Order: sequence, then C-alpha cells, then structure tokens
Amino acid sequence: MGRKKFIKGLLAIYISIFIIGTGLIVAMHATPSSALAVFRIPQNLREVGPELGMTWPTSLRVYHFFLVSFFILVLLNIVALSRLNEQKWRSICRISSFFGILLMWSTALFFVLPLTLDGNFQATNIQTALVYSMLAFGLFIVNLLTFTVAQKTSPTKTK
Repeated sequence: MGRKKFIKGLLAIYISIFIIGTGLIVAMHATPSSALAVFRIPQNLREVGPELGMTWPTSLRVYHFFLVSFFILVLLNIVALSRLNEQKWRSICRISSFFGILLMWSTALFFVLPLTLDGNFQATNIQTALVYSMLAFGLFIVNLLTFTVAQKTSPTKTK
C-alpha cells in the first residue's frame, strides 16, 4: 500500500505543479512587469546574450522551449503515473522523467550561467536566478523520484 500512496503523492505533486505553473504564467501576463518580478525571466538575459552567442530573441526562444518542454513532460508524467500498470506507460514515464531530469539540469544552468558570465549581481537578477534554480532543483528531485518509481514498478505491483 505504501507504494500506491507514494505514486498518488507524486501524481498530486505533478498536478499541483501544472496548476501553479499555469497560474503563474497567466498572472505574469496579466499584471504589470514590476509585479511578480522574481518569477519573470531574468532581465540580464538581454545583456548577456552576445556573451552566450545568442541574440535576445534566441534567448527568449530557448526559454520558451524549456517552458513548453517542461509542460509536455509534466502532462506525460501525470498520465503515465496514473497508468503505471501498463508497460507502454511505464516506458513513457521512464523516458519522460529521464528527459525531465536533463531538462531541469539544463534549466538551472540556463538561469545561473548568465548571472555568472555577466557579473551583474543586482538583487532582482540574483533573486530570479535563485528562485528558478531552486525550482529546477526541486523538479529535478521530483523527476528523479518518478524515474525510480517507474523503473521499479512491475505490472503485478500496481494492480
């Protein structure tokens, strides 16, 4: 019974992540730029683009790629965790959580690297990089747990 509760707990975490993430995106687009500044894209991404070999639109596209990929993986994990008794969904869960691990690691680097390259240690930039890095690390752990659960689950254990 403990394994089923753990899987349901992970499922609840993913559903919460999806709802909170969607809510934050809507709130950031519906409020002025000064509100929720900590959750917005770090302002130094504009200035550091040339140091990374990117223009501002390219940096924004990379950010949007991470965001869309993240939501796709969250949705896949929600469906896969609710159907772990099927081999196909266990495989999808392993693959999506593995890509989630890689994505969260890349996301943390994407937000910390410009801060260190630019050397622009304004309070807002540090707060934003710290918030995104902590969120990425937390989601890294959630994906790691999901990968472990999908790896250790067999069809007979979830029925």
